[in-house]
Amino acid sequence: MQRKAIFILFILLFGHYCFAQTSTEYKIWNPVMDSVSYIEGQAWFKDLQDPYDRFPARAEQQVRKAVWDLSKNSAGLQLHFKTDATELIIKYVVNGTLQMPHMPATGVSGVDLYAKDADGKWLWSAGKFTFGDTIVYRFTNLIAPGKRGRAYTLYMPLYNSVKWMEVSVPKDNLFIPTLPRKEKPIIVYGTSIAQGACATRPGLAWTNILSRKLDLPLINLAFSGNGKLEKGVLDLIAEKDAKLYVLDCLPNLIGNSIPEVKSLLVNAITLLRTKRPEVPILLTEHDGYTDEGINLKRRKEFQNVNIALKEVYDSLYTKGVKDIYILTKEEINQDIESMVDGVHPNDIGMMNYANAYEKKYREIFNKPIGRIRTTSY
Repeated sequence: MQRKAIFILFILLFGHYCFAQTSTEYKIWNPVMDSVSYIEGQAWFKDLQDPYDRFPARAEQQVRKAVWDLSKNSAGLQLHFKTDATELIIKYVVNGTLQMPHMPATGVSGVDLYAKDADGKWLWSAGKFTFGDTIVYRFTNLIAPGKRGRAYTLYMPLYNSVKWMEVSVPKDNLFIPTLPRKEKPIIVYGTSIAQGACATRPGLAWTNILSRKLDLPLINLAFSGNGKLEKGVLDLIAEKDAKLYVLDCLPNLIGNSIPEVKSLLVNAITLLRTKRPEVPILLTEHDGYTDEGINLKRRKEFQNVNIALKEVYDSLYTKGVKDIYILTKEEINQDIESMVDGVHPNDIGMMNYANAYEKKYREIFNKPIGRIRTTSY
């Protein structure tokens, strides 16, 4: 009996010693606890109701409740940092439902980690994740290119609201958070498609793909079912200078008549052009439905709004209005393999959007094909 007790005591002591020797201690970074904002993708850094909001608190009285509620989704928000760690742990809590019937939890509520190599080439890391009251993503076996570390971009959930988030690395590793880029952003006002439905993960939303392709910041002001060219939202957008304004709202205007859609478009363009006359405006056609060949009602719906947009564009062009551009359905080039439910793009459809937008951007600004520059963050 005495010998058994000694053996158990030995196991307990030795086991504790082994755990102490092999356990890793971490340093933890909370992105919103610093005196400056490290969140990129926000047009407003101050006077926020919650730290991961896309609109300032005063907007609650300026836009409809549905728009306000959706502005709390973290679509397009991202963090930049450098680390030489081989392990990264992301922990966070969200407010909403983790997934939707047509969109997985990894897209609705997940995060996505990208990096750059020394030549500016984008890399991607597949994290191990668990979804619960607290969501945890663990990225391991990362290659650390020397003591200076690697530049990372962490994309936040597309269709959920982040309550808090922590980034952890082993305590002996380098970790340097990087401030948001200072360049003028592309600002996108759109629908569920631009918000990110139905990308399987945040980095595959077309807005985030485009931001990587062009190496430019992008502000995602898209609101599922509520991209309706409303004055309250447009007034907020016009507060911010931009490289380009994108109005991609036609999928949420299919219930309107052609004259109503034309009026909304003209009012939106006039408001933005009056307040920001130097910023080009890109108008995007409805990209269609992938069952348009078999559902004539749906075909007519998107054709009507596209007719309205084309008539507005042609009228402005005839009048000599400068710096107004159009991205057509044909240029986006969706097909029967590129949507989840006939409406929302899958990952193929998201890439179709991003490729079309990249090409149009380069035409507008006369940028050659290839990298614009290499950003080290």
